[in-house]
Amino acid sequence: LFVYYSGHADAEALHLGATALQLGELEQLVRGSAATFRLLVLDACRSGALTRVKGGRPIPPFELRASERAPGEGAVFLTSSSASEDSQESDELRGSFFTHAFLSGLLGAADEDGDGRVTLEEVYRHAYAATLRNTSRTWAGTQHPTFQYDVRGQGDLVLATLPSTG
Repeated sequence: LFVYYSGHADAEALHLGATALQLGELEQLVRGSAATFRLLVLDACRSGALTRVKGGRPIPPFELRASERAPGEGAVFLTSSSASEDSQESDELRGSFFTHAFLSGLLGAADEDGDGRVTLEEVYRHAYAATLRNTSRTWAGTQHPTFQYDVRGQGDLVLATLPSTG
């Protein structure tokens, strides 16, 4: 399942015209999907409230044994800004800094190892770095994308396979 939202929001909810969808409710809907893997990308002001660290405590290390390769499953949440930041748009780009970086990453700019496959990790790193770099020069200041990964399995999740140029 891939859910993408770009629009208005605050730290509590997405603003869908005259209605609002609480971030907690959206998270429950995505996590409750029957899909094996769920990816939610939010490009909205204060969307980082969804990925806010709730707090935890370290525990002693323990051994894990995996006897067979488990299929990838879980949920990933990517947001364009932290819980206290606005998500900025560019007149030059005619859209948001984060979405532009995310999409250009999927189109190949994020393929760091040149293998023709864009992974979730590569595209997030690309979008994060580009958003930081491009917003560092704005009057509103630097915008910090956030993430929350809850994934089990092995290997990279490939989001795009690039056409062969050879």
